[in-house]
Amino acid sequence: MERLRGWLASHRVQAAAAAAAAIILALCLGAFFVGGSFPDGKADAAGSDASVAVSGGDGADERGGSASADGKEGGPPAEASEGESSSTDSKSGSKGPSSPNSGNSNSGNSGSSGGSDKPSKPAHQHSWKQHTAQKWVSNMVTVPDYETQKVPVGTRYIFAYDGYSTTSAADAENHSVELILAGLPDNHRLETIYEEKQVQVGSHQEDHGHYETYVDYEYCDCGATR
Repeated sequence: MERLRGWLASHRVQAAAAAAAAIILALCLGAFFVGGSFPDGKADAAGSDASVAVSGGDGADERGGSASADGKEGGPPAEASEGESSSTDSKSGSKGPSSPNSGNSNSGNSGSSGGSDKPSKPAHQHSWKQHTAQKWVSNMVTVPDYETQKVPVGTRYIFAYDGYSTTSAADAENHSVELILAGLPDNHRLETIYEEKQVQVGSHQEDHGHYETYVDYEYCDCGATR
């Protein structure tokens, strides 16, 4: 008996790990026979429970080092790891019901978003109207420049002896012959006759164009133009 106690005291880490593994194996077998198979995700949780139990067993052995003096042989660490495994099982089991709720919330949201759609307004149809303006169409022409001037239009013959005057050269010559035959002087003077007339003195360019009406753009009452 003393030899067994000595062996347990020297191998308390291995003993605690073996006890924890036996408890976890018993729990897994019980869950398998009760449920038939593992639910989704429980196999991973069981594996993680095993790792937690092993690590917990090591810590329990370290804590139980001071308790070995009272004659305890690693019993409390095994119970602590059993409690940890049960708590992890309960946590992993609570994950299952969350998936249906998430599905319901997604389907409800999609339905409400589809029902809130409103019919779109028909597109605006432009009613185009013509806007008119005027433009100057050029037509350059040459315009003569005139001014009033005195222009010679003839010659007047005026005789000194009797004051006879004529604008005809033939009449003046006949009158001169008559004076000579009568023994009278036939001297006379010439006087230029002037008249005022419009005389072209140059020219200039003038634009004799006109305005034309044209459509410069089209507009709609909504403010659009083209």
